[in-house]
Amino acid sequence: MSNYQSFGDIKFVPDLPSFEIFSRILYSHPDITKGGNLKSVLDQLLPQVDKEVFNRDKPYTQLNFPHEGGVTGYFSRNMTSEDLKLVKEVLMSEKVDILNTRAFKKDNGEIVITVGSIEQSTRKVEFAGHTFEIKFGEFASYLKDINYYLERALPYCANET
Repeated sequence: MSNYQSFGDIKFVPDLPSFEIFSRILYSHPDITKGGNLKSVLDQLLPQVDKEVFNRDKPYTQLNFPHEGGVTGYFSRNMTSEDLKLVKEVLMSEKVDILNTRAFKKDNGEIVITVGSIEQSTRKVEFAGHTFEIKFGEFASYLKDINYYLERALPYCANET
């Protein structure tokens, strides 16, 4: 969830006077009145994003590494440039493509790296005196659905590419 357009170059802020009005619009969705689970999803997610959606102050106006004054959904805010370097090195040593990952530093210093994949597993890795937990399977259900529909689309493709 974010409110940046294009490749994150420009933040857009809803043309509403407050987050409260924005929330009321979201909670007016028909799924909520029909007994769907959207209300519980909104109850969980909105408190996490209310500060960032309408904020026009730094760091909320720029997508970038946290240690460079920006915001990102790929790394937790408490990660330093040294942490990011270690994440890159451990992923290279584990032969995991960094472009398919996110990393979050726990209070105890351990770094959890999530990998977007269908297969689900977890492994602990000790690297350069640090502990990393690599969790495969982030977004697994979505990726399964994408694969399912891509396979169904194959007979309708004009060519192999």
